[in-house]
Amino acid sequence: MLIAKKFRIATAVFLGGIVVASTACSVESLDPITAPQSIGPSAPVSHDSGRGSYGVTFGSAFPDMSKDGTYTVNIDPGVANTLVMGANMLDIPAASVCAIGSSGYGPSFWNAPCAPEARTVQLTITISSSGGSGTSIDFNPALRFSPASKVVLTLSAPNVSVQDAKNWVILYCPSATSWTSGNGSGGSGSGGGDKCVNESLNDKDLQTFINYDAKQLSRRIKHFSMYRTGYTVAE
Repeated sequence: MLIAKKFRIATAVFLGGIVVASTACSVESLDPITAPQSIGPSAPVSHDSGRGSYGVTFGSAFPDMSKDGTYTVNIDPGVANTLVMGANMLDIPAASVCAIGSSGYGPSFWNAPCAPEARTVQLTITISSSGGSGTSIDFNPALRFSPASKVVLTLSAPNVSVQDAKNWVILYCPSATSWTSGNGSGGSGSGGGDKCVNESLNDKDLQTFINYDAKQLSRRIKHFSMYRTGYTVAE
C-alpha cells in the first residue's frame, strides 16, 4: 500500500506539471493584437477622429484642416465626431445624421424626425477665412440632422466685440453665391432666394452665442450647406 500511495503522488505531480506547462504555453501563444489590453479612463473627444473602445472618435483619421482650402473627410455617423478646422469646430453627436436620400431636405423638414444614417459619410469641406467678410465653411453633400440631436458649429470671429455683439450671427447661405454676391446682410430668416439668412429669426434653437475670449461664434445647426460669420443690420 505504501508503494501504491507513492505512485499515486508521483502521478499527480507529473500530471500537474503537464497542466502547468500547457497553461504557460497557451498564454505565450496569444497574438498581441487579440491579447487583453489595459483599459484606462474613457478618453475625451479629441480634435481628430478614429474609433475608440468607447465609441468616441479620436486619433488621426481626419486631415489637418487648419488652413483655408478644400478637404475630404470620412465620418462614422454611429459615433460622436469633432471636426476642428483651425479656429473653427463642428461637433456632431452619435446618430445625428439623417439617412441620406430618404429623409427629405428643405426648411419643411428641419424639425421632422428621421432614421439615422448607418453608412460612412464622406464630406467635402471648403474653408475660407482670409477674406474681409469673415469665416465661411461650405459643407457637402446637403444633408440634415436629427432634431433630437444638438449639432454645434463654431466659427472664428476675430473682430467681434462686446459693444456690437448683438449684431454678430452665424448665417446660413443656401449656396456659395449667397456670400460672394455680397447680399448676405442676414436681414431675413425666410431662407428664400439666394441670400444668406439669420435662421434664428424663425427658429430660436438656432440662436448664435459668443465667446469673447476666444473670439468665436457658436450655434446649433440642423442641416448642411454653407455657413459664415455675419454682421447683421438692425431688424
